[in-house]
Amino acid sequence: MPLTGEKYTQLTQHQPTADNKSHGRWVACDESGWDGEQLIGRHRRFLVFASVAVDDVEAAVLVQALRERGGIRQAGELKFRLFKDHAQRLSLLRELWAPGGALRDRCSVYVVEKEYAASAKVIDLLLEEKEYAEGGNLYADGQARALARTLALEGPRALRGPLFGDLMSAFVALASQRGAARHGEASEVFFTVIERAWAASTRKPVTELLARLRSARAYAAALHDEDANFPLLEMLIPAAAQTARRWGHSLGRVSLLTDEQRMLTDNALSTVKLYARSPVGMTLFTRERGADIAAVVRGSSSDHPSVQLADLLAGAAAAVTERHAGNDSPAASALWPAVVSFVDTSSLLPYDDPAAHLRMVDERLTRR
Repeated sequence: MPLTGEKYTQLTQHQPTADNKSHGRWVACDESGWDGEQLIGRHRRFLVFASVAVDDVEAAVLVQALRERGGIRQAGELKFRLFKDHAQRLSLLRELWAPGGALRDRCSVYVVEKEYAASAKVIDLLLEEKEYAEGGNLYADGQARALARTLALEGPRALRGPLFGDLMSAFVALASQRGAARHGEASEVFFTVIERAWAASTRKPVTELLARLRSARAYAAALHDEDANFPLLEMLIPAAAQTARRWGHSLGRVSLLTDEQRMLTDNALSTVKLYARSPVGMTLFTRERGADIAAVVRGSSSDHPSVQLADLLAGAAAAVTERHAGNDSPAASALWPAVVSFVDTSSLLPYDDPAAHLRMVDERLTRR
C-alpha cells in the first residue's frame, strides 16, 4: 500500500527515473531485516541495505528479460520470493551479478549485524560522551571500534548464561524511543544489570569496559535530553546515508531512490541527503568527505523496475547473512559468491574484512 499522511507528501518519486545531468546516476535501494530500534532478541540478526546503480529505463529491460527467461507469469512486480526456491531462476540472478553480467559492477550491500550495532551504540552514546567530557577522544586510533568489538565478541563468553542478552536488552530499552517515556526506570534497570555483569565477568577486557560503564550514569540520564534527527538506535538512516556516500564517491553526482518504507519519512530522507553530503561520517567507522547527492526520494516498487532489482539483491543478501549465521538455503548456496563481493567495506560488522567473513559460517552466531 502507498504511504499516506503528512510525513510522506514531498519526496515521493512517481515518474520513472532516468540518468541525466541534473540528477546524475540513479541508484535504487531496498532493505531486508529492518526491525526499527529493536536490535536485540529478534529472529533476523542482520539488516541489509542493498543498492543498484541503474535507472528505470534500463531496469525495465532487465526486469522483462528476467520474467521471460524465468518463465514468471505472475502479475505485479518481481520479488526475491519468486526466485529463492527455483534453481533455474537463481542461475539468472547469478548470471546478472557475475563477472561480465549486466549489474556486476553496479551493486552494493551495506550489512548491519544488529547485536554489534547495539554494542557500538553503548560505546558511542555512553563511553564516548563521557570520554569527550573529560577531554579524551575514543574515535582516535580506533579505540571506539576496539571497545565495541570487545563487548560484542568477548561479552557473550565473559557473561555466561542469559546475562549478556540481559545487558544488551536493558541498553536497548534505555536508549530507544520507547525508553524515553520511562527513562528513570529504564536507567535503573540498565545499571543494575551493569553491576551484575561487572561482578560476574570472567574476561579482563570486558570487566574493565563494564567498570567504565558503571560511572556513565550522568550520560545515560542525558540520552533523551535533546531532539535527535532520528531515533538513537535506528540503523536504516545511517545505512542509507553511507550507501549514498559510497556511490557518490564512486560515480560523482547521484540520486537515491529507496523503496517505500514507513521509517523513511520526508524528514528522514532529508536527513539522509544532509548526512551523505556532509564530510562527517555517520558511524564509528566512517569519517569521509561528503558526496554530490542531487536527490534522495522514495518510490513504490510497482512503479519502479529499478527498485525491483534492488529487492532481488536485498533478498539474496539476507539469505547470505542467514547462511553466515548457520542457516543455509539453496538461494544462499547459489548466490553467496556473487553477493559477498558487493558488501560495503564500512558495513557495521565486527571484522576488518566483512566480505571475507561473510563467506564463512560464524560459529559465534550458531552457538546462540
